[in-house]
Amino acid sequence: SRAKANSKRILVFSVFILAVIAAILIWFFVAKAGSAKADEAIGRADVAPNDSVALVLYKEAAQKGYKSGNRAKVEAAMRLYQQGKYQEALDYLKDASVDDKIVAAGVYTLEGDCYVNLKQYPEALKAFDKAVSKADKNPSIVPLILIKKANVLRAEKNYEGEAEALRTIVEQYPQFMQTSQVD
Repeated sequence: SRAKANSKRILVFSVFILAVIAAILIWFFVAKAGSAKADEAIGRADVAPNDSVALVLYKEAAQKGYKSGNRAKVEAAMRLYQQGKYQEALDYLKDASVDDKIVAAGVYTLEGDCYVNLKQYPEALKAFDKAVSKADKNPSIVPLILIKKANVLRAEKNYEGEAEALRTIVEQYPQFMQTSQVD
């Protein structure tokens, strides 16, 4: 008798559950197909005969989205940076979503380099600070970012900040000083 009394509720709930399952399955298969297309586009870009062709293909792959699309955005930004198109490179970098900490540190470092070339030093310093944070005290990466930061601080005539960045390298990354033969 309880089932009869609640039959409409059970029917509505069952239809709702089936609709949710169908939506999840449709989303999964559509996302999988879209991801495959993005992977294919980035694969073509990876084997492109020259940088200008690769850039066009990476831009195409970047529009497709998905994980490959994010990688394509970073690859396109690197090529745009090499061509001196710093603002366009920044646009791609800001639109990219990166999960890996080391890759994210590289993305923020490139972002900082773009800002330096655009002479937007406060933004460059913020980007370099984010890069240091993402690099998670990696002894191969952090000192290089700190040197970039020190150079920006010198350009701003903030000699105290420059000295602090360099002091951090000396105190926290002495192995960098030894292997790079920098005094």
